[in-house]
Amino acid sequence: MNKVFLVGWLSPNLDKRYTTSGKAVCSFSLMVAYKTKVREETDTIDCVAWDTLAELIGDQPGKGRRVAIEGRLHTRQFEGPDGQRKKVTEVVVRDVEFLDEPGAVQPA
Repeated sequence: MNKVFLVGWLSPNLDKRYTTSGKAVCSFSLMVAYKTKVREETDTIDCVAWDTLAELIGDQPGKGRRVAIEGRLHTRQFEGPDGQRKKVTEVVVRDVEFLDEPGAVQPA
């Protein structure tokens, strides 16, 4: 089973674009906070959404919307501009739920 559930905040780098066939795709990072025994930490998780979810997420005003996402992990390889093989693991989003209102005050 390959299933991921995350709750966090949308980062400011929402990148909505369209494929040559007209399909919407939105790449973004999700900031996920958690506590360790010593302090609170934050991980930045790369995510990608397609079609109507890409439109919905990509049209969000600004950063910091609190969301819950459900998806699956996907690892892909590609050749970078420097000719080196690169590998990236990201969450392919299947569902999103916005947990706050646009413009809500976000934690520092």
